[in-house]
Amino acid sequence: MVDYDVIIAGAGTGGAITALTLAQKGHSVLVLDRKARDTIGLKTCGDALGAHHIRELKEMIGLPDLPKDIVEHPVAGMDLYAPNGKHKLTMEGETTRGYSFNRHKMGQWLVSLVEKAGAEVSASTRVKKLLLDDGKVSGVRISKEGEAEKDLTARIIVDATGATGMLRRQLPDSSPIEKTIAKEDQMVAWRDIYETPEFEFETPDILEIHWNQEQTLGGYTWVFPAGPHRVNIGLGVMMIPGYTHPRTIFDRFVKTNWEFMNTKLVTYDSSGGIAPIRRPIDTMVDDNFMLVGDSACQVNPIHGGGIGSSMLGGVHAGNVASEALEQNDTSIESLWDYNPRYMESYGIKQASLDVFRWFLLNVTNDEINFAFQKGIVKGIDLLSVSITGKMEIGTGEKFKRLVAGVGNIPLLRRVNKVSGLMEDIKDVYRDYPDSPEGLERWKARLTPIYDAAKKA
Repeated sequence: MVDYDVIIAGAGTGGAITALTLAQKGHSVLVLDRKARDTIGLKTCGDALGAHHIRELKEMIGLPDLPKDIVEHPVAGMDLYAPNGKHKLTMEGETTRGYSFNRHKMGQWLVSLVEKAGAEVSASTRVKKLLLDDGKVSGVRISKEGEAEKDLTARIIVDATGATGMLRRQLPDSSPIEKTIAKEDQMVAWRDIYETPEFEFETPDILEIHWNQEQTLGGYTWVFPAGPHRVNIGLGVMMIPGYTHPRTIFDRFVKTNWEFMNTKLVTYDSSGGIAPIRRPIDTMVDDNFMLVGDSACQVNPIHGGGIGSSMLGGVHAGNVASEALEQNDTSIESLWDYNPRYMESYGIKQASLDVFRWFLLNVTNDEINFAFQKGIVKGIDLLSVSITGKMEIGTGEKFKRLVAGVGNIPLLRRVNKVSGLMEDIKDVYRDYPDSPEGLERWKARLTPIYDAAKKA
């Protein structure tokens, strides 16, 4: 006899949607979160979300529309700026329309939906230990403020603890799940939220991304207005050897290079965080165990956004967990279908973008400036990459790019090479194994592609 059908550690977007999906199907669910109930949702975030994610969740599980008090301002598109600031690419399309929103209010809203659906939420509760029975996950040990530690059991444990993957790291060595994430596959970020009473943003519905390899290697600075006099501004850098702490870069670079930073500012929040920026965890399930959200590396490798993809992961995890519970079989074989479902819906694109990430890491400011100026890379290219993980360039257009790029043939060759590698990795992910037995052979096919990507 177990205490719950499912225990979910973490009430972020991925954990909350997993809980909501399961509770709607009548399963007993406990959601644990270390934060106090009224602070769930407070998190370092760009606070922007594509509207298509909400529509997708509405179709899949009947998620309601975002309440109006969560939305700060509509988003119509995104401008990408070259390091010299003289050239920009505009991305306008279905996936760039959405909202600037209040992350705290969104977290509170999602948890309220979870509770209304019948799941139990235990806030101010720390998960101390993953419990095993005969080498298989069986429960968790928790510590709640003012109470003694106690053990709780469930048929399925879901790790939604975020980038730390606290439960994932406690799995036995025999587990096929990756327990640790390489530092080079993580981004560390810092961001502030300001009211700007003396400065008005001319296009508050356009988000800005600024590339500068000398300042934010492997990352970027974002300027996300949330109305004429409000902005979320921050930066992220890859955690490669020798990286500079983002707070230092923020103080040294960001504060001195944006006009509004020299006007009167009212600070609403100032904080940092870490996010995985790589392909999904190769398998997100084991016996009686699942990963969702940042713990599963369900994050866009290019811009570090993970709200939409983690909610999608939560729906797939909840549906597969429900099916396994109904079959009274929560083995890795029964939970396995979560992997191919997520890979097909987002993981294929994610892996392709992971290859593109290494290309972006290896280009210089001069090469980015040249590509923007000559039109070798256009906004429609990057929009295509962000939607499909594929560089869509027609034959006639390729010839025009070739003529424009005669001053930097090596760069053109690298763009062509990375485009091919992105297609190669997508082919591998389309052939994701349908059972645990094929996992190691499948993983071996990834290695040469990523080795080549890191040299592109």
